[in-house]
Amino acid sequence: MLMQRLSEAAPAKLNLHLHVLGQRQDGYHDLDTSFALIDWCDEVEVRLREDGAICRLEDQVGIEASEDLAVRAALSMQAYCVAQGLACPGVDIRVRKRIPQGAGLGGGSSDAASVIRLLNRLWGLSLSAEALIPIALKLGADVPLFIHRRHAIGRGVGERLQSLDLPTAHFLILMPPLAVPTSGIFSDPKLTRSSKALKLPDCLNWVDFMQGHNDLQAVVIKRHRIVEVALDGLRSQARALNIASHWPRMSGSGAAVFCMVRDRLEGLELEAMIQAKLAEFGEGHWQLKLVSTRIPD
Repeated sequence: MLMQRLSEAAPAKLNLHLHVLGQRQDGYHDLDTSFALIDWCDEVEVRLREDGAICRLEDQVGIEASEDLAVRAALSMQAYCVAQGLACPGVDIRVRKRIPQGAGLGGGSSDAASVIRLLNRLWGLSLSAEALIPIALKLGADVPLFIHRRHAIGRGVGERLQSLDLPTAHFLILMPPLAVPTSGIFSDPKLTRSSKALKLPDCLNWVDFMQGHNDLQAVVIKRHRIVEVALDGLRSQARALNIASHWPRMSGSGAAVFCMVRDRLEGLELEAMIQAKLAEFGEGHWQLKLVSTRIPD
């Protein structure tokens, strides 16, 4: 008997480093990056339908249903079922958004992965995670990461994953009032496309990834000065706590910036310092959140 309703938390991610190694003949870029999954989560719920329809129960601001990755994930699962001659009863999808859009935190990709994971159970498919990866990859290079729900090093276009088992770390995220579309960032002629992969020791810790950088950051800052304002503000306050000046950086294609902290107490102190300065950064709704790498099961 099929279950009627399932839900799970869909975690965001931080790119601790993101090196663009070169551009491939297919137009995509070879990357060397590291992903830390964090406890800033959307909530994804699916409910069984008997009529075969894929329905989104709540609109997402600025995203048409046809472009919604959560809906596209359900349609991809449905297409897989049809191709395999499997029954596909349909689904209602509700995504309660908490991860900001256009932040470089992977919220849309995580929602899509959660839909795939949940439909695998809701429809009684019993597919392995490895069997779900090809479906996920067609939706975006980050989606397989969230199928596995493990911290990882990513190579290729980000889809070749090496899982990381590391102790809990804490980060302070500052999100300016801006959504940065990924389209256009990778095609910018000013983008550095010749970085080297980060050299890593055999025994890894989170600090090792902070020795790298984000090649997309310079392009985004040139287009959106408010991201530079956010970074400068974060660096200034972090410096007062003797945090390394290269730790504050942008995640993914932005606009969120973040700084690793040495423990939660230091994170709370930095959070209070930034909160006191937010009015100086500019108008609009700025978001500030202390997160950890402890993600919900």
